[in-house]
Amino acid sequence: MTTLSRCFVGALLGLFGLFGNVMGTQLEPSSLRCVRMIYLVSGDREVNPRYVSAIERAIVDLQAWYGKQLGGPSFRLYSPVVEVVKSDRPAGWFYSNRNGLNKDDWGFNNTLEEARRLCGAGLNDPKFVWVIYSDGPGNKGRGGNGVACLPEDDLLGLVGRHPTQKDKTRWIAGLGHELGHAFGLPHPSDTKKHANALMWTGIYGKYPDKAYLTAEDKKLLMKSPFFYHKNGKPVAERGKIVARYHYNGGVFERRKGNNTFVWTESTANGAGAHSFEEEKTDAEYYFLKDAKRGFLIRLPINSGQSFLSTDKGKSWRPLYHVEIQTTPIADE
Repeated sequence: MTTLSRCFVGALLGLFGLFGNVMGTQLEPSSLRCVRMIYLVSGDREVNPRYVSAIERAIVDLQAWYGKQLGGPSFRLYSPVVEVVKSDRPAGWFYSNRNGLNKDDWGFNNTLEEARRLCGAGLNDPKFVWVIYSDGPGNKGRGGNGVACLPEDDLLGLVGRHPTQKDKTRWIAGLGHELGHAFGLPHPSDTKKHANALMWTGIYGKYPDKAYLTAEDKKLLMKSPFFYHKNGKPVAERGKIVARYHYNGGVFERRKGNNTFVWTESTANGAGAHSFEEEKTDAEYYFLKDAKRGFLIRLPINSGQSFLSTDKGKSWRPLYHVEIQTTPIADE
């Protein structure tokens, strides 16, 4: 069976009638960066139409909630909003197959591995943030690096059939939390002060009216390439490339925006794409902050050895030898 035949979305469009225009989110599949929702159906399970409609309702609700929190901008959704993908793996495989040192990560690793095989999902995808629901029995939702994976526990919650937590909004908020991690949001640094934040315990009985994004959350999202104004303009203007620093296997690019400089890193094999804030410069180095991954990079202005710090600049270890590009940089 081919990947396209496994992704039997077309037939479901007519069967369920669930995927019309929603808040202007309909778009050509490759035209804009967007969030892509996958419902992964196990080989020994049947498609549940209630899950399909519940996933769509949840993500559309969150699209509006994120927009309200940010004063208008929000993420885009793929068309169709929910893609149903048939796996040949049994339901029990997703959260019981050994895949990694930490048992709590098996569900995430297996779900992503299967979605990668069937639909091309992957970490740090420059075009898509992937949200993958599987109907595998489990209760360990995870998000990070452009991917969120959620188990049957969350699907049951979205349709009001969870054995202990019947409030559907708790599970919409849970999706919003893991989606936040996929966008690069961390847990709050002050969990006592921000107990009701979506990225902490605000998912329990606080969403939608009392849960919130912190100021730091909003700052990070307004730099994300996955957020757009209502007129379709990206909130994060990448800016013109003014310098490139190459290393073996990748490149750092310095971009000038509106009175600010931002940095991007990409690898030659396409496996990674990251953004940095230029925290400061001195006579020798640029200091780049990766808030999502929690570290600093010290990049030499005139080529040479770069350094990495994971303790806010208290200590540094060698990273890459980088060379500044001396040939003219063509306009993009």
